[in-house]
Amino acid sequence: MPEATDRGMVPTLNNKGFMSTSLDPVSTAFTIYAGQSDGLSLDLGCAYGIASLTALERGARIVACDMDPGHIQVLLSKTSPDLQGQLSGIVAEMPKIAFQPNSFAAILCSRALHFLIGDHVSETIAAMADWLEPGGKVFLIADTPYTGFWARGAADYEKRKAAGDLWPGFIPDVTVYLPDQARTKAQLRHLNPMDPDILARACKEAGLIVEHADFSGRPDQPDSKTHAGVIAAKAG
Repeated sequence: MPEATDRGMVPTLNNKGFMSTSLDPVSTAFTIYAGQSDGLSLDLGCAYGIASLTALERGARIVACDMDPGHIQVLLSKTSPDLQGQLSGIVAEMPKIAFQPNSFAAILCSRALHFLIGDHVSETIAAMADWLEPGGKVFLIADTPYTGFWARGAADYEKRKAAGDLWPGFIPDVTVYLPDQARTKAQLRHLNPMDPDILARACKEAGLIVEHADFSGRPDQPDSKTHAGVIAAKAG
């Protein structure tokens, strides 16, 4: 696993993003809920599996899924032998992945949905709703347009949102915001940052009941609008 930056962000092996070395409040809530559940839980887009590892330590049974097999291998190598029986890894990519209906008590998708175009965000959240057991919950975190390089476009985001754009944060070509030294050959050209309202709307459209929708920041900036977090439940 690569070294973390001074802000606690670890580059992914495929250079498409970063994993935080600390859990945000929504991810923490997932680890607690999954640990108290009798059913399986899914960590979708798990990267190196910081949330999976914490949930396992709290008693969860986890299916960890990521598009990069190297991430799954790192997670398996970091899992203590006494917990390995509670963990399985799957290599797959959103929105192509499929699970059986009613398979999971909880699903975490942290800092992955903003890499999808709008229709694929809706498609993936609708699929999650189908995968949940009745009464199960999704825990979603996405980057917002108020953080990093994208903050330069925040005013335009708010104008498009006010005008009724369903995905006002969609950036067709992120290189217009990035300095040369921040560009990589592997990175996606597009990005779809969103706020809690957008995430909550997609959950409601999927038939989920939204229990929590709010901003959260990094540990060093807890009051910032770095992330949008939503917790939503499937009717029992």
